[in-house]
Amino acid sequence: MTGTRQDVVLRIEDLHVEIRKAGYAAPILRGVNLTVTAGRVHALVGESGGGKSMVTKAATGLLPAGGVITQGRIVLDGEEVTRYGESSWRQLRGSSVSMVLQDPLTALNPVRRIGSQIMDVLRLHRGLRGAEAERECIRLLEMVQLREPARVLRLYPHELSGGMRQRVVITMAWACRPRLIICDEPTTALDVTVQKQVLRLIHRLAGEGQGVLLVTHDLGVVAKLCHSLSVIHGGRILEDGTVEQVYAAPRHEYTRALLAATPRFDRPDAVLVPVADELIDRLDAEARDYDRRRAAPA
Repeated sequence: MTGTRQDVVLRIEDLHVEIRKAGYAAPILRGVNLTVTAGRVHALVGESGGGKSMVTKAATGLLPAGGVITQGRIVLDGEEVTRYGESSWRQLRGSSVSMVLQDPLTALNPVRRIGSQIMDVLRLHRGLRGAEAERECIRLLEMVQLREPARVLRLYPHELSGGMRQRVVITMAWACRPRLIICDEPTTALDVTVQKQVLRLIHRLAGEGQGVLLVTHDLGVVAKLCHSLSVIHGGRILEDGTVEQVYAAPRHEYTRALLAATPRFDRPDAVLVPVADELIDRLDAEARDYDRRRAAPA
């Protein structure tokens, strides 16, 4: 799909997901709406357990066992993929959508050399082999600013630092120029200096036309890197908008609570206020009430 910089690369509409096991259905996502456009970084923020990773799994066809989409649509680069099976998703992963996971050591195969893992992607999705594939591997590793790329190709994951491994994972995600790259807390396992380098790299990739969905709980990262964001809790999007709009005038109480609990370098003496248990209890009660209303007969 071609078009302008503002092309929508991912649109999720009214998405509901349940986990069904042993005759019991547990609602996980409740009417999620989310849009990612080309050339922009969109953040999905919230506390652990809020549904962030489940959104990314639905958007890549990787729902866990028992996971079922019960309502809504997922449109990837203009193509509705909501009901796609595994064989169809395999054609899209890597070529249309790729993911960068938070722990690069577990994302890479520990018993295979870096070069062979990158070449697998190039062979499967671009048909490159042999010397041509190796040249492209070196070019891609140079793009993510890895020194001595020819040597890196011969190494195993454990022989690289955490930052180097994450650059390799980004290389594999970028190799086929997918329209959408999903980054699921990509700097969690890295030290602060390397985090900054990786985030700059992600921002640069978005600047070349890819849409990026960044999953994070770090509102400081969102402020520096992202153009827009969605705030999720209990599988519901509570607020969304541009970063400037949401940070300047957050509409939802939960967003205000997250911002109040976030350290700020421009306010080193400010007292951080934890998210109140009463607010979380109220949001959980609203989610349960939402489930009851959906389950009630019309």
